[in-house]
Amino acid sequence: MTKCFYHGTTDNFVVNNILLPANATGNLRESFRLKNRDVVFVTTSLPSAIKYAYKAVNEFGGNPVVYKVKPIDYWQNNLTEYICKKAIIIDKVAI
Repeated sequence: MTKCFYHGTTDNFVVNNILLPANATGNLRESFRLKNRDVVFVTTSLPSAIKYAYKAVNEFGGNPVVYKVKPIDYWQNNLTEYICKKAIIIDKVAI
């Protein structure tokens, strides 16, 4: 069975077809975060992606958006969260 990966964010960001890490884009929702600025977080949990989309809206404005993505060079961080070097956007998920 193939896993579906999601990334929640705001439509205030211009993203072409690839999600890049905060150190490449300058967009970091958690200003206190001192590490993991060189990775992208994705999840296999659609509810979690939606939650993070709304958190991004609270920080940066705009509207929540969730992308279905294909993570590149990824590893599991916890039960439903993964870390990757970048993620290719496959589709936009209706929320």
